[in-house]
Amino acid sequence: MIGTWLFLLAIAVAVWAWMDILRARELAIAHSRTLCREAGVQLLDQTVSLKRLSLARRDGLPTVVRRYGFEVSLDGSDRHRCHLDLAGRRLEAWSLPLGEEARARLERPTRLHLVQ
Repeated sequence: MIGTWLFLLAIAVAVWAWMDILRARELAIAHSRTLCREAGVQLLDQTVSLKRLSLARRDGLPTVVRRYGFEVSLDGSDRHRCHLDLAGRRLEAWSLPLGEEARARLERPTRLHLVQ
């Protein structure tokens, strides 16, 4: 009887882990699309994949940190490797090249508007 309950518990934990992995991947895809849009580069579809899985302490609690790798293109004929790190559900770090529009925005001096 106890063996049956342990077996059912193991199946439930496996299903929960699988759903958590899928949810984290969908979140990584959404973040990579947003980052690519802001950087002015093209996300190459079907390239988001889990590269590293580790445990780290965040706010004193153990947290699963996942690194997802993906590829982008600046002009449609090249490929650049990029990554983003998710700590739990929070986007923690990323690395990707800037497109021409984003680079031009950074090079232009910005004006500060003071509001009282």
